[in-house]
Amino acid sequence: MASCKQKAEPKQAEINTAEIPAWKRDLDTVLEKNNPKNLDLTKHQLFIDTTPNSENFEKLINWKPIRMDNDAISYYEKEIAKKHKPIKIDLKEFPRHWISLERLNNEFVIYEPCDGNTTAFEINESSVLFFHQLEPDADLISDLKKISKNEISLGLWTVPEKTESEKTELTIKPTEFKNVFLLTYGFGQWYVTPTKKVSEFNIVVNHCPTMKIVEFNGFDKE
Repeated sequence: MASCKQKAEPKQAEINTAEIPAWKRDLDTVLEKNNPKNLDLTKHQLFIDTTPNSENFEKLINWKPIRMDNDAISYYEKEIAKKHKPIKIDLKEFPRHWISLERLNNEFVIYEPCDGNTTAFEINESSVLFFHQLEPDADLISDLKKISKNEISLGLWTVPEKTESEKTELTIKPTEFKNVFLLTYGFGQWYVTPTKKVSEFNIVVNHCPTMKIVEFNGFDKE
């Protein structure tokens, strides 16, 4: 795994602008670190927010899912519960809310997309909620395999569309990088951090108040 760090010296990330369609041409070609208060937020801005007391940071630090307004989560939980009864677990001191991270110029950052939301996760007493950029889903907890202050391993019941056995697993464990954890799910991996540690990272913000803009794709490749 390549060495990564948080909040390094300012660097620029370039977007490949070759043959960009006309509707994409107002997408900035260079990312710059900035305080959102110094920008005209009535128009599109692509920038790195380095201000821990900004609205972008506060929104992520205080992020919690609104379950009552989320039909997709209710659908998955009800469908799985028709066949499988979830258990209730004691999370003790383990964090419930997690925000996904990206890597930019060998530095971990958070991405706030133009369309949708930053990928995030909630672990509660009976289920795991997945808030992908555009659509959420959920699995029910079948087994608590391991838990400590900074690591968890869960068995999950899921829908047959995901896996024929309707069983999968989720683990979150620390990495060698400070405040960076690896979330492994049956269908992918994400670098994540607890919401209480969001202020330790910069946020790449794709602010688009008037129209949808192509998402930034200049993050480091694995």
